Amino acid sequence: MRRLKRIAALLLVIILVGLVFLTLYCAVTGSRYFMASLMTALLLPVLLYAYMFIYRLLKKNGEENEQKKSEQKK
Repeated sequence: MRRLKRIAALLLVIILVGLVFLTLYCAVTGSRYFMASLMTALLLPVLLYAYMFIYRLLKKNGEENEQKKSEQKK
C-alpha cells in the first residue's frame, strides 16, 4: 500500500509539473487554451487538497463511530 501511494504521488507531481509547462507554453504562443490550462493548473491542486481533507474527516468520524459501537456491545 505504501508503495502504491508513492507511485500515485509521483504521478500527480508529474501531472502538475506538466500542467505548469503547458500553461507556460500556451501563454508564450498565445494559444486560445491558455485560460483553460491556467484554471486547471490552479484549481486541480485545490480540489485535490479539499478531497483529501474531507476524506480524512470522514475516515476519522467512521473510526470514532466504530469504537462507540464496539464499546456499547460490551
